[in-house]
Amino acid sequence: MKNRHFFKHTLLGAGVLIGLAGACASSNEPSDDDSTGTGGTGGTGGTGGTTSDGGDGGDDSDGGPSAGGVSTYADVASVAKMIYDAVEAGEDVSPHVEGVLEAFGVPVLADDDEAGAQAQLEAGLPFVTARVVTHMAENYARGELSDAKGFVEGLVEQGVELGYPYNLGGDALDSDFLGALMYSYTAGGEFEPDVPMSAGYVLPALVHELGQERGRRSSEDAVDPMWGDGRLDPLQFTLLSFTIFAKPAAPSPSGGTRAKAWHPASINFRSNPAADFIKNAIKDKIKDEAEGQVTSAVQDLIEVPLDKKDAAKVSVCGSLILYGHKVTLTNTPKLLWHAPKTPNLTQVDLTLTFEDDYYDGWARAVLGSAVTDIAGCKFPRKGPVEGKSIEWDVSSGLTDHGSYDVTQSVTDEDGKAVATWRTVRDEYPPACQVFENQRDAVGATEAVVSGLLPGWSTVEKIVTFLNPKTGGQGDAPLTVLYYEVATDDPCHSE
Repeated sequence: MKNRHFFKHTLLGAGVLIGLAGACASSNEPSDDDSTGTGGTGGTGGTGGTTSDGGDGGDDSDGGPSAGGVSTYADVASVAKMIYDAVEAGEDVSPHVEGVLEAFGVPVLADDDEAGAQAQLEAGLPFVTARVVTHMAENYARGELSDAKGFVEGLVEQGVELGYPYNLGGDALDSDFLGALMYSYTAGGEFEPDVPMSAGYVLPALVHELGQERGRRSSEDAVDPMWGDGRLDPLQFTLLSFTIFAKPAAPSPSGGTRAKAWHPASINFRSNPAADFIKNAIKDKIKDEAEGQVTSAVQDLIEVPLDKKDAAKVSVCGSLILYGHKVTLTNTPKLLWHAPKTPNLTQVDLTLTFEDDYYDGWARAVLGSAVTDIAGCKFPRKGPVEGKSIEWDVSSGLTDHGSYDVTQSVTDEDGKAVATWRTVRDEYPPACQVFENQRDAVGATEAVVSGLLPGWSTVEKIVTFLNPKTGGQGDAPLTVLYYEVATDDPCHSE
């Protein structure tokens, strides 16, 4: 076992060094060793070097993946900052989400576009619906995240494995390994931020930088260099799952790789000057010459035991289902005192619903039997969601000021769960309870909802992520008032 771990860490170090060497390498020329762009994982993905046939890969007219050039680290980092600046400002980030997805060649289809969805899946390519974009933006606003460790464990549950040579030590894919390789794609760029990255590095670099940007804003402590805060926001989850489950395109007649499906790419569901400006600004920053839609260097690391259509279903359904769920939390009351002052207890009400009608809508027409199979497309019906596990928590600012005393661990038939949170008890004489000694602790109640994705039992939805630097309160703000009195304060003897 010790030798296996040593071998794994040796490979990991080599991967980081490769990333450092290649992160800033120009990708304007094709690779001599990999003219087809299929990578080195036995046909499971990856770009290696890429070959351009000057043909139809991507939609050049809207600044898509073939618009020319490869982003720099500075470009990628600026997009992550742009997104979280908008989140902090309380802005709708729908155009930001659309811009990123379209930059990587992921079409945003109308909610009832059965033909477009079927064409994408037949080609083994992902897509999102307009409603999914809306839901993803709502998740940013509410601060709902997923757990990175659970995401990777869910990949393993789907049969995803490390590819050669990373599998030689016999180890399974885990979040530390994948996170370190993701970090390797940006490590070199941090030192040379204005040098174009290697082809295939832009997508994982953006996934990495989103976590770093969020981690820097949410904590005064050092940010983990791999996953930031250990969580995934909607774009991180969607881009990473799309690129992992994407299959390499079939070779084109001229030797390059192409996998185009018909879709109404010209449809703009939120056409207004401000949104268009944001989308175009993002697509101008996010460019990659890697062939195929959402193709990235991540595919060089893994093997997916599914054909291209089933693999596309898994990734598409992951976003459709996860972001179709809505979790609301409320506290009654929202202002408490340390006991024995009152009120010193709040009731926390959680409601879990599924907001979309895919089950009764186009899902069966588009996905067929996959609506109920293990491919991840078992859609819940629209409305309350029963039987999902709940874990209760509070933000870090409140952990020393109280605890849950009664909790409901599973949602009921109405999609509801209830908990009560009670403050700690202070015993100070009346003379100490003066305004000068009064303090407040500001935060929110939190919940982790799991079991939302069939076949991804480890994926969790973390509700009410907070940003203490900006006073963000999540969906369930809570303030606790108390007195802070020194032990030698004369008030104790009055």
